[in-house]
Amino acid sequence: MTILSSQITFTVGEASTESASINVTILPALGIGSGNGRLVHPTLGTYDYVYKPDETTNMDGDAIIPPVWSRAKTLRGSSNSLFPGTLRDVVVEEIWTSDHMPIDMARMLCAMWMNPPDPSAGYILWYPNYLNALGFKVILANLEINGKQFVLNKYLSKVGLVKGNVVLTLRIAGRA
Repeated sequence: MTILSSQITFTVGEASTESASINVTILPALGIGSGNGRLVHPTLGTYDYVYKPDETTNMDGDAIIPPVWSRAKTLRGSSNSLFPGTLRDVVVEEIWTSDHMPIDMARMLCAMWMNPPDPSAGYILWYPNYLNALGFKVILANLEINGKQFVLNKYLSKVGLVKGNVVLTLRIAGRA
């Protein structure tokens, strides 16, 4: 255990000298790559992923914010505009490409996607703790299995695993 200490003396009017101390426990930061991912739904509760995604778009140590480009036609040609993006412009996809997602995990992701909270009451919180120690307020925009919305096949009934790619699309609304 390491003990950090600090001391300062300052005068407050003509008051007598006082001494105070406090113990503060400092915990190590959540390590990068230490989790599988977490979603916290205001009514459905907390869900820790069984497996981390095989691929994640637009996220690394922090959100990757794309610039905003716009083009408009004018009488003599066109006008181009390019602006820095904001956190609310980021769309993240978590992609599980291997055939090892348990049906219970797919059903929980589906339940959170099908039951969006009222944004005035709160957002779903997303913690990509397999990449960084940050948290984000998100909207679950889409859930696809093999390019279609939540399609299950006969493989599932035999093995209990979702066969094929599962893609969860999240729109970032802010930091948690």
